[in-house]
Amino acid sequence: MELIEQAVFTSAQTDHAAGYHLVATSPGVCGADARHLSAWGPSHGALLGTGREARSINFHRLPSGAYCVSRTTAAGWEYSGRGGQRSYTQCLILAPDTLARFANNPFAVVRAAEAAGAMKLHGRVPPRLPPFALPGRAAAVDAALLLKVGKAPGPEWMAAVVQATLLSQTVAIAGGPPSRDVIAGVINCFPPQYRSELSFSTGLRFSPRRPFRLVGLADANEERRRVRRLYDVMLLDLDGTPPAELAPIDAWPRLIHRVLKTGNIRWLANRMTAIRGEVDPEHLPALGLELLEQLEASPGTGARRFRGPVAAPPQAATSPRPGERSETSGPVRPAQTDTGDPHRLDQSGLQPHATAMAPAPVAVLEQQDPNVIAELEQLDDLVYDAIDGDAAALERLKALWPELRRQLPDALLEESREQYVRYAVSVWEQQAGQAPNRRPACALPALDILSLLTDEG
Repeated sequence: MELIEQAVFTSAQTDHAAGYHLVATSPGVCGADARHLSAWGPSHGALLGTGREARSINFHRLPSGAYCVSRTTAAGWEYSGRGGQRSYTQCLILAPDTLARFANNPFAVVRAAEAAGAMKLHGRVPPRLPPFALPGRAAAVDAALLLKVGKAPGPEWMAAVVQATLLSQTVAIAGGPPSRDVIAGVINCFPPQYRSELSFSTGLRFSPRRPFRLVGLADANEERRRVRRLYDVMLLDLDGTPPAELAPIDAWPRLIHRVLKTGNIRWLANRMTAIRGEVDPEHLPALGLELLEQLEASPGTGARRFRGPVAAPPQAATSPRPGERSETSGPVRPAQTDTGDPHRLDQSGLQPHATAMAPAPVAVLEQQDPNVIAELEQLDDLVYDAIDGDAAALERLKALWPELRRQLPDALLEESREQYVRYAVSVWEQQAGQAPNRRPACALPALDILSLLTDEG
């Protein structure tokens, strides 16, 4: 049986570093994967929520081709005494075959590891962690979970989230049932062969340094406002109604809507189990159409009696003014092209907005000290708070920017500066222009930021 490697990322003082860093690994973790884990590791303030209940399940692919399934929890206080809870992330590194044994479902891996006593919080992390075997396997579909999310947030919202996942680089989920349940439900809505494409976190602050595809924001209202204001993210508030532009038009979201609406979850589980071979984004629409036809032709499913309204194409939405963000202001819906398959999507439409934060180059980030990455995240917040008129943030930014300008490699410095300048220019144009709701006084902070960031002195 393939062994699972592990690593721990947390705040500690060790022989080779102090603060947040990769404190320990098992022998099989390669250097490239270790650097990647350091770049993606959640540091001070990254965990949403406080206390024992605060936790996040996370999943993403590693440079070696293995996958990281991790759990971030609150574990006491920062060792340095600076205040705030300490985030403790235990990473499990799985070979593709091991993940496939658990139906490519990271939540099933965490459940099995917790049941086996493999997810341990070390008071003092040993310098070397042992690899371990994890027996067992998982069903293709967690039927009980799909029954649960079929009731809340319901078929319409689940189909909308699936549709958004297919259209957008990053989808942030707020409101409604616990984010962990919704994201786990979304994972179960896709074939096992497709799930490894879906990186996610269920309870971490969004950061462009950790470009997960699905991000759970729970009930963190301040984080919700921050994400809406700053980033190129499709933000879905499950406390409201699904946006019209996310009506299930593509075959796979339509299938999920029909299955949840009619309660044919066992049917879906059987079909998921029977799928063989690879399922990539290009083949998913055709597979969805095939299964829709099978569902409607199957006796006893009730799908033929329930066809539901045919979703009309979304009407063109009014484009937001520069600097404004809408609830679904992620990448626009891609056009369909004549590729021989009418359900194959032209991905050229998925372009980020000019005023949005884009992820920093991961290859550069992987070479950085995790404490520098934490400072970059702090810098993001300071820049945007200062542009929004926070005088205290501007003063802190004036002190921090020269120091980071000396520390950062040129590529990362230019990437960050370009993002900040684009946003500052967009705010200046909006507030100093001719818009009816313009506020000229609010343009001055943007001008201050532009001056600071472009000063080479």
